[in-house]
Formats: sequence, C-alpha cells, structure tokens
Amino acid sequence: MEDVLGGRTSPERFAAFLHDWEAIQARRVTAAVSALAAIEGVRGLVLAGSLGRGEPWPLSDIDLLPVYDDDRVETARAEVERHRAELLPQWVDEGWWTGLDIGRLAFLTSEVDRVLGPGSPGVMERLDDDRWYHALDKGYRSRPVYDPSNLAGPLARWLTRHRFDPTVVEFRLVRARREVAAADRNVLANLDRQDLSGATSELRSAAKWLTAGVMEGWGARDASLGRVGTRFERLTRAHDCPELADALNELASLDPASVERRMASAPEWVRERHDRSWRARRHVGEELTPLQDARDTLRVCSSYAIRRITAPPFPAWLAIPSQTGPLREKSARLSEIIEGVSAGQFSATVT
Repeated sequence: MEDVLGGRTSPERFAAFLHDWEAIQARRVTAAVSALAAIEGVRGLVLAGSLGRGEPWPLSDIDLLPVYDDDRVETARAEVERHRAELLPQWVDEGWWTGLDIGRLAFLTSEVDRVLGPGSPGVMERLDDDRWYHALDKGYRSRPVYDPSNLAGPLARWLTRHRFDPTVVEFRLVRARREVAAADRNVLANLDRQDLSGATSELRSAAKWLTAGVMEGWGARDASLGRVGTRFERLTRAHDCPELADALNELASLDPASVERRMASAPEWVRERHDRSWRARRHVGEELTPLQDARDTLRVCSSYAIRRITAPPFPAWLAIPSQTGPLREKSARLSEIIEGVSAGQFSATVT
C-alpha cells in the first residue's frame, strides 16, 4: 500500500506538481481514457468520484466505472490492469501519484441494458449487489468519457438520478445500522479469540459506518476517503453535536494525543502522505489544521495497513493495544455511542 498512498518524490517536485496540478490531472485523465478505450471489450467508461463531479483536488484519484462486453470481460479486465500498472510509474515521475481506480465497480453491457431498458425492476433490486450499491454513490454526478455504445452516458445519468431517492437513502441507513451492529458483535468475538488486530479493525469499522449513517441521515455523502473525517467534523459542528465526532475519533484512536503519538512513529510513506495532503488542501484554500489532516491521513493509511497485520508485534502507529482491557473499554464506549445515536442524542437520523 506504500506504493499506492506514497509518492516517493521530493518536496520540490511536489511543489512543481501543485503549481500545475489541474493541467497535469486533465492530461492524466485523457491518457488513461485513451489507453483503456483502445482495449477490445471495453464498451464504455464513466468518470466518477470528485473528478467526475467537477470537484477535484490535487490528490484526487481517477475513478472510472467501465462497461465491458459480456463475451470479452476477462481478457478486457486483464488488459485494463496491465495498462493501469504501466501508467502509474509515469505519473509518480511527474511529482506525485494519481490513483487510477478501475476495478470491482464494473458492469457488463447486458447488465446496463437491463437496468436502462423498459420493464427494469428498478434501483432497489440492485442494491444488494455491492457493485451497484457503491457505484450509485461513487457515480453520483458522474459523466461519460468514452461511450461508443451509448451506455456510459445513460448509466451516469441513472446513477445520479437515483442516488438520493428516498427509498435508496432508507436502504443505505438500514445498511449502515446493520454494519454497525455486525461490527459491534465482531469486536467481542475477536476479543474472545484474543485477536487484538481484528477487534481494533472492527471498532474502526463501526466508527466508519456510524459516520456514513449519520451523514446519510443529514442528506450528505461520505465522499473522499482521504478527507471524510474532517468533513464529518464540520457537519457535526453545523448540527450542534461536535461531541459525536470527538467520540468516534477516540474510538478509532484519532484523538489529538493519539494522533501525535501515532504520526511520530509512522513510517516515512505515511508522514509523506500527510505532508503532501496538508500542502495540497491548503493550496486549494481548504481551511483545516495540521491535526485534522494528520487524522485523515492516519485513518486512510491504517485502514489498509491493518489488514496485513494479524499478529504481534504490532507497529506502534497502528495503535493496536497489546492487551484486551483497553479494547473492552472501547467496546463498552461503542455501545454507548450506538445507543446515543439511536436515541437522537447527537441530533442524528440513523434510527
């Protein structure tokens, strides 16, 4: 994951990248689309995420939702991955990495035809499939960038049109509640097995799904994994419940004291990511503190790194306790937070 989230470039080269980031980003989108559109079996490409919405920042990923020919999907996927791997080192050499996210959120022409055609069963019948569930959010306000079969444009409009349907919002709220409850149970199950890494991961998953559910209830989206924590803090202040963000940060060991300790012991690629993220956000005028960006950086970097760490010794920056006691205390605190959210204590609407 260091190769994905780190750039291994000097501050001077990153400064040059920032100076011209919009033009560089546009060239990278063009290069990616041109390379992938030439692959046999690729029948459409939708530019999603912040770039698709026209809300980019210097570290935006290029999120593409591909439509594949049913008969060529496997060979096309393999070629897409080959081209993706070829493009990324070139971009690092320009001063910073741009993620090219084109993977599991992919669809067949037959699937898109059924969704868009007359007599389609509707959006709700799709949401049990995680591809459609997540694409509906990532593809909100997306746009087609390659559409020879007239599938990408209608798909992008369909995703945008249905994202905030009341039934979709309710489904997402139910999903958030279910995921929180599952994580709550899994924390204790992992502790009973003395799986400290697993229990820590489940606590943070509960915090993530609580955040997503509360934001959904407020009519917002948990967009941008690398910045969602700070955005959530702002929303909780606007809704007069900043203590909810504080409680979830403590649950995930992202309170100020923990952030300072964790960042001090973090590997170079994490500290580099924090530096570049902080500088990029300030460059585009975002108002935030170094603590907030450090918190966002630790949240996203550790969410990947912890998947590989299943047994001690645990790296200090991941903040995985060496004993079950602190995790049992956090488990009790999680139950209190869930009860408070359900009771409307934080003015949230996830019940």
